[in-house]
Amino acid sequence: MKRIFFLIIFFCSFSNCYSQNKGLIGKWVLVKTLYSDGRRLEVNNSQYSTNVILRISPNNLNINDQNFVASFTPTQIKTQYRTINYAKDKNYLVIQDAGDDKASYFLLVDDFIKKYPEFALKEIERNGDTIYRDNDLSGYELAVNLNFEEFMRKNMPDRNSKDYDKLYFKIEFILTTDNKFKDIKVLHSIDDKHDNDYIRALKKSEIYFKNISGKDLLITKEALHGKFLNDLKDENEKKFYEITAKGITFYRNNKFEKAIETFSQIKNIKIEENRFKSFHKEAMIMLGISYLAVGKNEEACQTFNEIGNKTDFEIRNFLIDFCEKK
Repeated sequence: MKRIFFLIIFFCSFSNCYSQNKGLIGKWVLVKTLYSDGRRLEVNNSQYSTNVILRISPNNLNINDQNFVASFTPTQIKTQYRTINYAKDKNYLVIQDAGDDKASYFLLVDDFIKKYPEFALKEIERNGDTIYRDNDLSGYELAVNLNFEEFMRKNMPDRNSKDYDKLYFKIEFILTTDNKFKDIKVLHSIDDKHDNDYIRALKKSEIYFKNISGKDLLITKEALHGKFLNDLKDENEKKFYEITAKGITFYRNNKFEKAIETFSQIKNIKIEENRFKSFHKEAMIMLGISYLAVGKNEEACQTFNEIGNKTDFEIRNFLIDFCEKK
């Protein structure tokens, strides 16, 4: 693979490269990152399983909703901050930062879903109508330069973490084929003020949504708020924070047995479901990776399966590489 990559970079003809450059335009989904010689990354490398979406348009590179002015040559993408070597290998876009020893493999979103049908839009019935559950990939696009989470924060009043009692918010709505919102429903409330502020901001965002599926889409959004340790009053919550912080320290210092011992204690702490959803998930992923690092694959797979499935990019490659029967 390394040989193919560099042969394409250094020996492709002008006409082929021009066509290749045009072929960059589109939405690309990260499949996997490997070392340049084809070896897997270490399991505790943050790039082993992660969600990266590239949107490439003329003069622009968008990475996970962050926009960068870019210029393109037949072999490189250049922004103010990065020089990225690229090549095409069959349907894959292979990119590698200049000087890096890792290469990342992307597929266009339609090719990705064709190869991995678990990401296809799912048909569901709602009030006698057929709609489709959005997959965060191919259902809709947002206007260029719009980061949805940032937009919501900018269009909602600031509130201190001390003001929140409940921390987890979840809402759903339908995006119709003519780009309108309907049936907005709060699934998990924080309080009336927060919920109403969120809905008002959500409605402002409607003009930036473009349904590209030709189907009515059911979209779900979450808001995960946190609290500083000093603002916590419940002893179990304080204990959760302390154990999580301790486990992360062990994990980052490659003390995986200690990390396992520490993170495993979280399961015995009783706190409200979803209250610290993002922190809890992060800790459980580190627990699963720690099991892999010490060769306890069965325990790792059990942990990852408790977190989610192969449509979750944060655990997807661990499930594929270690938990599927070959």
